Amino acid sequence: MFTFKKKSNSEIENTEAPDLKDRLFFHDLINHTHGLVLFLNQKEIQKEKIDLEEIRMISNEIKTLQSLIRDHYDFKHKNLVQTMDWVPFSQAKITFFNMCQTYLTDKKVEFNFKDNNSDNEKFIYYPSFYRILNNLIKNISEIKTPHVIFQFNILDDGIEMISSNIMPVSNETELPEHLARVILSETKNKAEGLGLESIHHMAEENGGTFSFEISNGFWINKLYLPTSKKYSDKKAA
Repeated sequence: MFTFKKKSNSEIENTEAPDLKDRLFFHDLINHTHGLVLFLNQKEIQKEKIDLEEIRMISNEIKTLQSLIRDHYDFKHKNLVQTMDWVPFSQAKITFFNMCQTYLTDKKVEFNFKDNNSDNEKFIYYPSFYRILNNLIKNISEIKTPHVIFQFNILDDGIEMISSNIMPVSNETELPEHLARVILSETKNKAEGLGLESIHHMAEENGGTFSFEISNGFWINKLYLPTSKKYSDKKAA
């Protein structure tokens, strides 16, 4: 099981750690716009017009982008009146499906949802949920895997998500070099591995956890995020 090690105070003072949050946000922001560009490119290649439902989808993506920017900078603006903070998980789940349609169109994808509290709607902090799932799904899309499984468990105090995808190799020693460096935290290129680091950072910031492993030919990611039973001005902790 792999997790990210915390840096010591001396390491933080002697590295670029103070701007880590900005670098991770920049990385996630580019990921977001990349997804939009992919969608538009697909339309252009297929020579298809954008229908009304797709216009609504693009509008929602722009609103999500505004929500991410507002969450990161914590600034107010007169035009930021419809940004999303705490949203019902049922709403966040739609965003999750849209991400899968954008990034995993060439793969077999299975979805399993187990709700232990079906009578009580849970609320998830949307900016963090979006950034985490967007990074995770994009990472999976970059691995040449034919099959992905997502398992969501709705718990009393949070949401547990486990993703499992077949690796195109039989054991860890045969992993592609770039993936091995990411997993073993030996990345030489600062741009590599930021997706996984962002997931870890966002989960920890929200009082959750994130870990991953390679086991029996599968890449397994495990995420836990606290939920709220009602809207709140603050993140769960």
